[in-house]
Amino acid sequence: MTSMNWQFWLGAGISLALLLILLYQVDMGELWHSLQEADYGLLAPSIGIYFVAVLFRAVRWKYLLTPIAAIPVRRLYPVVVIGYMANNLLPVRLGEIVRSHYLARREDLSTSSALATVAVERVYDGITLLAFAAVSAPFLLLLGEFDGLAETSRSLGVVSIILTVSAFATLLVFFTLLGSSAAFAVRVEGWLNIVPPGPRPNVKRLYWTFVQGLSVLNSPSNHLGLFIYSLPVWFLEGAMYFLLAYSFGIDDYFSSVWKLLLVVLLLTATSNLATAIPSFVGGIGPFEAVAQRTLIAVGVGGEVALAYSGFLHLVALWLPVNVVGLVLLWRSNLSLRQMADTKAVTGPKTAPGLAGEAAAEDD
Repeated sequence: MTSMNWQFWLGAGISLALLLILLYQVDMGELWHSLQEADYGLLAPSIGIYFVAVLFRAVRWKYLLTPIAAIPVRRLYPVVVIGYMANNLLPVRLGEIVRSHYLARREDLSTSSALATVAVERVYDGITLLAFAAVSAPFLLLLGEFDGLAETSRSLGVVSIILTVSAFATLLVFFTLLGSSAAFAVRVEGWLNIVPPGPRPNVKRLYWTFVQGLSVLNSPSNHLGLFIYSLPVWFLEGAMYFLLAYSFGIDDYFSSVWKLLLVVLLLTATSNLATAIPSFVGGIGPFEAVAQRTLIAVGVGGEVALAYSGFLHLVALWLPVNVVGLVLLWRSNLSLRQMADTKAVTGPKTAPGLAGEAAAEDD
């Protein structure tokens, strides 16, 4: 993993810097008071809701994998949990590769094809979250919830949204063309000729298995289906945020439950989109920083906002899935170190029936 050292240290530096800035800007006594006064009775149902959201992630993944293999949700669910655990504990989002490799081991698939479906998942997560922001932000603006923001902050927010939308739209168009147009896929394969002759055949084999994983994007109805499958994933996670908002008295800052719902929709979008920023592990740092700033923008106190954001992320989202994922990995007689082994993860296993078919790796 030496080639990723610079990414590891970059992420660690960003996480540490953001956390130090957050702690410097708040009154530590008030922060501690907010944590002491919180009602933790809603934690257990919130965690339960999160694991139901993970179930819907497995349902969506089954839909994505359908052109490649018919895998029951009950077999995909533990793989999703292990993948999210790995994302939380390994740097540079290695959990996406771990999940793809683990599925390939269990179901005799190509790791590259599985990884392509995970990439599509991530694009649709972004699109769904942007839809949440597009619905909630204008209503909150009309209701005067952003009146305390400086004009420069509003302009920066608009620019950030435009850049994010452009990035996700570009990825979606590129993946769609790869998955639905053989001519485009062949043209892109030609770009791989810049790879040295030695590894070039293996790189091209991996490329074609990746393209196979994008075949679900070959029709508008499939795109619509993916968006619909993504909605319950994020509505359920938003419901978790909503419940814990009552634990920390966030509801006291708003005059109606509808305003709180809109705030939670926006918070779900901004905090999760922020995890695309390089960080140490599990989005620690960017999640808390953006979640706190989102809540401050709508009038929530800085200390309460940070206490809520940190507890939501570390205790409700980060810790439970890590514990369950490690237990599932242990029951499979595997270790996180084994699953994170770069050579094992990026091995030559490919799907049959593609140009330049390669031998499948041994399980």
